[in-house]
Amino acid sequence: RDSSTSRGLGDVYKRQDKIMKIKRKIRRVDVQVSILIILTTVFCSVCIYLIAYRLTYHDMIKSLQDRVNAIYTYLDDMLDKSTFQTINSKSDMKNENYLKGKEILTNIKNSTNVRYLYTAKKTDTGKLIYIIDGLEYDAEDFRFPGDKIEEEICPDMERALKDSVVLPDEIKSTDWGEIFIAYFPIHDKGEVAGVLGIEFEASHQYSTYLRLKQLLPAVIIFTCLASTLCAVIIFRKISNPSYKDSANTDFLTDLRNSNAFHTDLNNLESIRSKVRIGIIEADLNNLKTVNDKLGHNAGDTYIKAAAQTFERIVGKQGKVYRVGGDEFTAVITNTDKDILQALTLKLQDSITENSKSIIPDPDIKLSLSVGFAIYDPQIDSDLRDLCVRADKEMYKSKKAFHNDL
Repeated sequence: RDSSTSRGLGDVYKRQDKIMKIKRKIRRVDVQVSILIILTTVFCSVCIYLIAYRLTYHDMIKSLQDRVNAIYTYLDDMLDKSTFQTINSKSDMKNENYLKGKEILTNIKNSTNVRYLYTAKKTDTGKLIYIIDGLEYDAEDFRFPGDKIEEEICPDMERALKDSVVLPDEIKSTDWGEIFIAYFPIHDKGEVAGVLGIEFEASHQYSTYLRLKQLLPAVIIFTCLASTLCAVIIFRKISNPSYKDSANTDFLTDLRNSNAFHTDLNNLESIRSKVRIGIIEADLNNLKTVNDKLGHNAGDTYIKAAAQTFERIVGKQGKVYRVGGDEFTAVITNTDKDILQALTLKLQDSITENSKSIIPDPDIKLSLSVGFAIYDPQIDSDLRDLCVRADKEMYKSKKAFHNDL
């Protein structure tokens, strides 16, 4: 069972080593550059889209408005206003003024490619009805005089009957398709007699802008990936190959280094209450023996295995640093002596128990000399005093190790 556990943990160390190599390939500055490029690309793409979309969309709406205004101007002079008083039902379709008005609307509809062109009015009972429809008689959706106006267009028609020109500022999606609907009041002797309705089919325009909206996310994603890849490659070529944050990172173990430790320690000095800050100091035993007997590559393996053990056991609760060749430090906030004691025992046991999976030499036993201390305002004037106490505890452990040899 112990042999199986040792092999399992050996595999863990190998996996962690692979992860460290991947982290070195995906460097911190790569991530920072990528985030900056992605945010910039998304912002610029959205801005360009909104500007281009709104400009072209409004231009399209304006052109449709110009078309319906031209049709209205022409028909306002051509229509017989008496139809709004004399035409009330299907039985009036044989009247001369209905037939004349029907011919005018049908001709204009066909020549201008209007989908629907019709007149309507409100009866004495307040009902909105069609009067003359420009569609052919055999059209499926032809409306007879007296047919009730559809509910969804009644509000806009009511506005036109109150002497307002109703021009939409967008294409409307209805049950019968995407349309551009405009309503114009028709006057007779200075009073609003009825309404002229003009509807253009706008499915083509609507689908164009709908596709533009749907394609935008894909365009942004592709642009982000392409620009990020280019930015990272270019940045690597024009920058120092060691642009990784080497000032604060230990290259061998990927832990924070001594410089990062002292910087973080200075930052922690600003905390008002330090009573729950703890320090763990550790030193590798027999590293010199490993280097002398098996070479420095084996020594590096030992160091990396210790770093991985530290990160696995302590990393979730605090920050781990490699402050020297075989020296490690951990800073843990919001802790107590029992927690620190348990962590140090886990560190020592893990290295000792898995010694053979780290360095497969039966004559070399790996272990850690570990010491810890927790901040005590009665003893420590600052965190450096705390480090000194933890270091002394570690050297006691080191001395005990050598005495046992």
